[in-house]
Amino acid sequence: MTGRWHLLTTRRLSLPALAALAAGALAALTSGPASAAASPQVINAVLSSVSCLAANDCMAVGSFFGQIRGTSIFQTFPIAEHWNGSAWTVLPTPAPRHPGGGELLVSVSCTSGTSCMAVGQTQVVVPPGVTIQHPFAESWNGTKWRIVPTPKMAHTGATLNGVSCTSASDCMAVGNVGTPQNDTMFTLAERWNGTAWAVVGTPQTPGGTALNSVSCTSPSACMAAGFANFNNGTGDSLSLAEQWNGAAWQRRATPSPGSGDVFGGVACTSASACIAVGGHRTQNRNDVTLAEQWDGTGWKVLASPNPRGFGVAGMGGVSCPAAAACMGVGSWTDPTGESSFNLAEAWNGTSWAILRTPSPGSTNNELSGVSCTSPSSCMAVGDFIGLGNGMTLAESWNGTTWSVVKTPRP
Repeated sequence: MTGRWHLLTTRRLSLPALAALAAGALAALTSGPASAAASPQVINAVLSSVSCLAANDCMAVGSFFGQIRGTSIFQTFPIAEHWNGSAWTVLPTPAPRHPGGGELLVSVSCTSGTSCMAVGQTQVVVPPGVTIQHPFAESWNGTKWRIVPTPKMAHTGATLNGVSCTSASDCMAVGNVGTPQNDTMFTLAERWNGTAWAVVGTPQTPGGTALNSVSCTSPSACMAAGFANFNNGTGDSLSLAEQWNGAAWQRRATPSPGSGDVFGGVACTSASACIAVGGHRTQNRNDVTLAEQWDGTGWKVLASPNPRGFGVAGMGGVSCPAAAACMGVGSWTDPTGESSFNLAEAWNGTSWAILRTPSPGSTNNELSGVSCTSPSSCMAVGDFIGLGNGMTLAESWNGTTWSVVKTPRP
């Protein structure tokens, strides 16, 4: 498995867009043994997103590849884990049977200890081996997770990649929709009113397109980010930002410093203050980090560093506890692309700085999501390769250092 940012910028965009970096982990989730053990078995696992209400209260979601209990069939299952300040605990999550396919949770947003919403996709395999993706959502009420129905789509392939909630009765989710062979034909947005999800129209652009992340500061102020105009022949694309004003989505022009521009994450502290992160390709065809800032009028590129001696680098998640305090996470590879390492960068309102982050994996490491409750308190999640299997990863920031926090196996 190569670094997921590499998949995102050079190959993944031509595949069904799952959810920026998080969904790139599907490559790991589907690489397990074909034969099944007699008892339930987890092959590979990843945490894709995290939402923290306090330093001692975080919810993370993701997925794992394992065996359907009592059968010899494998599929992908959703994961949810809770952090209480001392330890992570796995929470049961419902998962309908879809042999060969399954369910993935790729984004989560919590507004209280009794209210979280997670979104992702259901994958249904139909003969002759075609995988159809449908939006998938689950809600947390403080006691248990339950599946929340999403609208039936007119198109046959769709996924939700990001969600942001301002209250238990107001969430916005974004993604993409199209056909099973090309589900990135159109952008997709759905809104939760506390009772049901409803599709909200979004501006459409030609070519491959998707919204990978969304951040809402009120029911009438959201910013979504992703990519547009993807060209399967060259791998090029444009960064994409769309803004919600409570009545309609509008596309906001974003500068493209290179080619293959894509946003993986976005975080806003107000309707006029957002940071988006991702990656882009330079004139020399190098994949490097990308960061842009929204000031209420327009987007501008912010200079973002890359690790010394890197081959490919990018950020897929970002959290801003204040306008002048953001944390972006992702990964970078060595020049060969054979090994990947965790990446974290901090924004202080003036410049970005790379922070030292542990990479526990022997060959591959990825931070996919991050949530900060203050400039000195963040939790990041992802996965790493250990002993040949993909394993969940969590790391905490105390304002000075990042450290690995042990996560349980699903």
